[in-house]
Amino acid sequence: MANQTISKAFNTLFTYPIWRIEIDGENQLIAVETRNPEDTLPYLNVITFDGNSILQDFKITVKEWVLAGIQCSKLILKKISSNSPIEAGILVIDCYSPKKQEIWSNYVFMGLVNYGVLVRPKMIEQGLQMFLDLNSLSISNEKEIHIKPYESKIVYPVIYNGEVPLFLKDFPIEGEIWINAMDDYFIWAFYEKNKNDLYQIRIIQSTRNELINSLIAVSELPLKFFNIYFLIDKQIFLLTDNKQEFVSYLV
Repeated sequence: MANQTISKAFNTLFTYPIWRIEIDGENQLIAVETRNPEDTLPYLNVITFDGNSILQDFKITVKEWVLAGIQCSKLILKKISSNSPIEAGILVIDCYSPKKQEIWSNYVFMGLVNYGVLVRPKMIEQGLQMFLDLNSLSISNEKEIHIKPYESKIVYPVIYNGEVPLFLKDFPIEGEIWINAMDDYFIWAFYEKNKNDLYQIRIIQSTRNELINSLIAVSELPLKFFNIYFLIDKQIFLLTDNKQEFVSYLV
């Protein structure tokens, strides 16, 4: 049977607005890139799925570096420029010892794969791809090793298009209803308006026919988010109104 409660896992307030969030589901780490609005320099943060801080406000002094992923307990950054979306440059930083860094200035980031990054030498425009192994921090020919696609554990809810269950009829739903099917229960999410005419996100846990639990997960939102939340295993993650706070619930 479903758990009889939805409990808060954590809420974390960051110093600056959140720009990017990446997940290392295997090691249960969350990487968050924030930016100082005054100089737009990136700061890197890493927290666990319990909300414990591993890395806080680690400053990157070159604003062209952006967070591209987190795997093997390492942060992967790629370089961008105003002239093209991606330019040569890959930076790997150890989450637990951020002074341990490796940079590949002459390679272009092509994408994440399992336990590594596909890269291309700067001077080759297309065709050749090589593999940057995040465990050994070495580059080898992509064709000589067995590469698996990157397996993200992130699940997004889908819009529910069926008949609204009776146990949802009395809620002041604003717009779409989102749903995730769990083992033997369902997680519903939707927006409501509060007395200040601001949005709030309600999370509901139910069986097929009966409401089990309900709570307001996030409130005082001036606008709706593009994605209402994302889910990893049985844990929901949401942003709040100021874009500097990250909240999570166990469902």
